[in-house]
Amino acid sequence: MALPLYGYNPYQFGQVNPLQPQIDRLANMQAQYQQPQQQNVNQGILWVQGEAGAKSYLVAPNTSVLLLDSENSQFYIKTTDQAGMPTLRTFAYQEVTGAPQNAQKQPETNLDDKYVTRQEYNDLRGKYEELYGLLETATKPTGKDE
Repeated sequence: MALPLYGYNPYQFGQVNPLQPQIDRLANMQAQYQQPQQQNVNQGILWVQGEAGAKSYLVAPNTSVLLLDSENSQFYIKTTDQAGMPTLRTFAYQEVTGAPQNAQKQPETNLDDKYVTRQEYNDLRGKYEELYGLLETATKPTGKDE
């Protein structure tokens, strides 16, 4: 006699498992005792405590990280070379409110000084054509041979 391929399960074909209530109760008890997952509050911001914390923060070789100081208005950029030797740069930051300080208001440009009207253009074109005509007649060879 051949054995079934998937093993014997008496509750396979729609029969009710008599242990199901105990399994459900056990699952509920386990869910009560599980720790809720902690959400990442800092969302990718790396905080350190002072310059000592920035110096002691480990960085992988060939990597740069931005470290924010939780004690001062400073941040650090820690960079490591191929050998893993760190370089720490310190920056001070402050909040910028309103318009940037170095932004200058653009002075209004008077376009009348930059462009000409159609009438001014036509007058200038007429003078050009008149001068061009005089120049052409002055440079034409005369038919007299001397």
